[in-house]
Amino acid sequence: MTSLLPVTLLAMQVGQVAPPDLDAVAAAPNNHRVILENDQVRVLQVTVMPGETEAVHEHRWPSVIHIQSWQPALDIRYAVRDGKLVEVDRTRLPAGAPPAAIWAPNEAPHAVTNLGKAPFRLLRVELKQPVVGK
Repeated sequence: MTSLLPVTLLAMQVGQVAPPDLDAVAAAPNNHRVILENDQVRVLQVTVMPGETEAVHEHRWPSVIHIQSWQPALDIRYAVRDGKLVEVDRTRLPAGAPPAAIWAPNEAPHAVTNLGKAPFRLLRVELKQPVVGK
């Protein structure tokens, strides 16, 4: 596992605001399933099948991510420019064992392509309320 993984997964474009329809559940429902939601958190089961590319989506809230099944992948990042989505970066995510859990700030529009031979799976706990104290 290289140190590239957290930097790549957590990269976001500060100051970019996407249209409301890019919420992960609305924009990429085949890959994001709500398994619990209330006014504090939303827990998503995220699955990307081998060879599949998710629809472009965003995550508005910071998250704790538990990676269940890691696969090599391509992370494609977008920015909203003049009201349109424009691809701005492609980063290959390495194969190998990732950390069991990572912290992720809210994420600008992106899509992941699973380059592996098995499903890419993770649980994402999105925190809807501000984190208070330490």
